[in-house]
Amino acid sequence: MNGQPLRYLSLFSGVGGFDLGFDRAGMTCAGQVEFDAAARSVLERHWPDVPRLNDVREVKGDEFGSIDVICGGDPCPSHSRARSNGASNSPDLSGYFLALAGRCTPKWVVRENVPSPTVDHFDAALSALGYGTVVIRVDAAKITGQLRQRDFIIGRYQTARQSVREFFSDCQDGTGTYTTRVGTRQIIPALTTHRTRYDSRDCYIYGAGKLRILDAEEREAFAGFPTGWTTGFSEAARAKFYGNSVVPQIAQWIGEIIVKLDAAQAPEFVNAHNTEVGQAVTVRAKNRAILQGVFTAV
Repeated sequence: MNGQPLRYLSLFSGVGGFDLGFDRAGMTCAGQVEFDAAARSVLERHWPDVPRLNDVREVKGDEFGSIDVICGGDPCPSHSRARSNGASNSPDLSGYFLALAGRCTPKWVVRENVPSPTVDHFDAALSALGYGTVVIRVDAAKITGQLRQRDFIIGRYQTARQSVREFFSDCQDGTGTYTTRVGTRQIIPALTTHRTRYDSRDCYIYGAGKLRILDAEEREAFAGFPTGWTTGFSEAARAKFYGNSVVPQIAQWIGEIIVKLDAAQAPEFVNAHNTEVGQAVTVRAKNRAILQGVFTAV
C-alpha cells in the first residue's frame, strides 16, 4: 500500500452502501458506476469530486487510474429466489463485473448478491482469473435489525484460496433477534423496492388502530444509512434505493479486514500447491493473530 489508502472502484453503486462503508474503513473512492439517474444524484451529493460513469457495459477499466479494490452488488433479480420461476426482465450483468476484474486485476474483489446457486458460477470465474476466494453469508439482522442475508464473494489476487478463507473463517450468519442495550426485539423482514405493496414479504407497523408501511426514514435506519442520506426524493424512490442497497456497516467490516491485512503486509500468503502443511499452519496462526483485533471489535 506504500502508505497510501487503498483505491476502490464501486460498480452498481446505488446510493453508496459499499462506498460509505469502504470510506469509513479508510479507503478512497476512485470512481463510481451507476445506471439509475436518481441514485447517481445521491452519489453526486455525497461524493461530488469522484468521477462517475453510467453504464458498466461501457466501462473499459482505465478511466479511473490505478485500482486496488473493485466492489459492487450487480442487479439481483436474475439471481433472486424472490421472483417467480419465469425468466427475469433484468439483465445479468455479472459478466461485466468479471470482465473489469480481468482487465484491472485489482488486489481485491468484493461482490455482494442474494443467496443463489449462481454464486458458484461467479466464484469459479473469479478463481479462473487468478483469485483465491471465499464466499461468506452475512445477515444484517445483528447490525440494523433488518433480516437481510447476502452472499459476499471476496477474492485476493494470486493468493491461495485456503489463505483467503482463513481470514474470514470466523464469520457467522445473523440470528432471529437483534440485541441492543435496551433489550431484545424481533427483526424486520428484508427491505424490498416496493413502496405500496401489501405482501407477506414486506414489513408493516400497526399503530393508531391501523396497519401502515414503513416510511422513508424508517427504511433508511433499517438499511444502515445516516439520517437524511436521501432526503428530497419521493417515498417510492427512497424505498427503491434501500431495497437495493448494500448495508454500509457490513461493507465497512469487510473493508477494515482488507485494509488491516494490506497495511500489515500480512499475509505471507500461502501457495497451496507447493507449501508444506507445517508452513501453512504457521501462516494461518499468524493471520488469525493479525485479525483478532478486527473480529473482537465487530
